[in-house]
Amino acid sequence: MEHPISQFIVEYFNWVFLGILALNLFQRRQGRKAQKKRFATLYLAIGVFIIYTFSNMLLYFKLSEWFLAPFGAAVVVGAYLLRKWLFPFRLRCASCSKTLTFEQMIYRDDNLCDDCAPKPEEESAAVEQQEESVDEEPEQIVDRDDQR
Repeated sequence: MEHPISQFIVEYFNWVFLGILALNLFQRRQGRKAQKKRFATLYLAIGVFIIYTFSNMLLYFKLSEWFLAPFGAAVVVGAYLLRKWLFPFRLRCASCSKTLTFEQMIYRDDNLCDDCAPKPEEESAAVEQQEESVDEEPEQIVDRDDQR
């Protein structure tokens, strides 16, 4: 085995990539409730695909695996700098520090447990109040062809 690390990545990271994309599709069913976390899984899938592609290029061009070290360092630095968008997943409630269920952790952007999350009627009342403040008399649009 000439390139054990690259071969491992090429053999198994495609399954990691597909698993992350499958999770992303499940998150899509939740709608706006999981939008930030859905984009985070998409960004993670893109990162895994880039690592997979780079390892495949190393094998194809028969380059040394030492190229993986600076590339891996760049990926780690990039993930650290973009951690706000890549890792929005929390294990505990942001309000009371109660442990979140898997569904709450993966599918809800607010990172709140059921006790701390706003109730659906509270959310709808807040949305209606916001819509009432925005809904004012729209300006009348006049067609210039009618004025001639």
